[in-house]
Amino acid sequence: MKIRTSSLPGIIAFFLFPNQVLQSQETVYWDVVQKIMDEAFDNSQVMENASWICDVYGPRNAGSDAYLEAADWAKKRMEEYGLSNVYLDPFEFGTGWECEYTSVHMMKPRYMPVIAYTPMWSDGTRGKQKGSGFYMNFHEIRTKEDLLRYKGKLKNKVIFSRPEQEMQPALSTLPLTYTEEELDELARIKIYEPEEQERYERSGSRNRLPEQEIIDFVFAEGAIAIAKPDGRESFGTVVVNEVTGKPWQKDAPKPPTEIIMANEHYNRMIRIMDKGIDVQLEVEIRTKFYPNRTQGVNIIGEIPGTDLADEVVIIGGHFDANPAGTGAMDNAAAGVAALEAMRILKKIGVKPRRTIRLAFWGVHELGTFGSRSYAAENYGNVKTQEYLPANAKFSAYFDTDIGPGKIRGVYIKDSDAVRPIFIEWMKPLHSLGMKHLVGGPFGMEGDGFRNLGLPAFQFVQDRKEMDDRIAHTNMDLYERLIPDGLMQSAVIFATFAYHTAMRDELLPRVPPVHQEE
Repeated sequence: MKIRTSSLPGIIAFFLFPNQVLQSQETVYWDVVQKIMDEAFDNSQVMENASWICDVYGPRNAGSDAYLEAADWAKKRMEEYGLSNVYLDPFEFGTGWECEYTSVHMMKPRYMPVIAYTPMWSDGTRGKQKGSGFYMNFHEIRTKEDLLRYKGKLKNKVIFSRPEQEMQPALSTLPLTYTEEELDELARIKIYEPEEQERYERSGSRNRLPEQEIIDFVFAEGAIAIAKPDGRESFGTVVVNEVTGKPWQKDAPKPPTEIIMANEHYNRMIRIMDKGIDVQLEVEIRTKFYPNRTQGVNIIGEIPGTDLADEVVIIGGHFDANPAGTGAMDNAAAGVAALEAMRILKKIGVKPRRTIRLAFWGVHELGTFGSRSYAAENYGNVKTQEYLPANAKFSAYFDTDIGPGKIRGVYIKDSDAVRPIFIEWMKPLHSLGMKHLVGGPFGMEGDGFRNLGLPAFQFVQDRKEMDDRIAHTNMDLYERLIPDGLMQSAVIFATFAYHTAMRDELLPRVPPVHQEE
């Protein structure tokens, strides 16, 4: 019988190092994956849960009533699905905030209801206010002398603080799915360079007066509010990203009253003012601060393990949302997929060796407070790299962030040791389009774990360009979700969680990062 030359290394290795070769054979539970798929696609509850989170509870800003009510709902749902040790996990954060009402109208020279939203932690207007628009480009104010030119001119004005925005004549067509060639390219090349972030600077920020100083002057002069354009989108889609300073902190300066407007409406009023015609506006903003509500909340539940129950696998995503929309893609999508994965595993009756834990993180949008707090409380100190006993019992963390698209692979960054493991685990998932391992970039929730040397991974999803355009906008609503993508994501969450929980060994560790919290 002929032996192919390419087989010789493996045969030789088997005879010389039989134990090592046997250990390299990663077990794949094909029968369990099939049961996961059957339950996920035949009895899915992802869209019903998404409707509860997005439609009923809506914007889930940190410290708001909406967030806490949604957290209570998630806790009860986990209990209904049979998860154990379900609890709300508080952590120190700061002052909560919620927008109760925003109304902006151009009254003259012609009436127009303005598409406008209130940024997080913006102050209110103290009732309905009427005043004129006033153009004052903050980016052109470089000295105190520049600022003093406006003294005595701003009382009862709505300050238009940016120039007219350039608009594309039509929406560009964005890809909804990666091609195999694109995924191969992502997997083949290094796509993230840390120095790129170091080079990032806000455009034109040098040699300008600090914006907070301008803001303080404007309101000391009696302005009603500061108006800004969305600056990025069109067709009435409004990105509401900005938070001036860190207004949730106890001793932070008083936040300004700000409005983010749709580009088209903002531009129209700028052009009218440029003709010397008075633009009269009616503005009312009601916001609520919670100075006595200083804690954020994570929501935790689990499926207990068996012989390795003190070791843990965590899946999840952040549960809070930017309040312009209802946080459907960012990030109810991850939440409902991970919750569905836990429901499926309970329904099909698996008995994982390790404990599989579900975590919904609070206060992500302001700096991943929830996941970092949890990692520090349970696994160690990032600054000192002093580890707690549970650190040695941690196997992996998996999540997604922004997107209902199908999962196509895993970002593994500096965790090359997992390549042969994940390649095997993905084999039953090839029919669902998941085949690729990508070197990076990713971060967010996983950073709190990776900074302590713990394996943390984010899945590669389709529609990323489109989803990034919709996240943090008024159009991040239930309609953006894709049932097939969420069901497929639930399968992959469940598959990776189960396989991680069933291994003889923990997943390989990563080099810890010495980083300030």
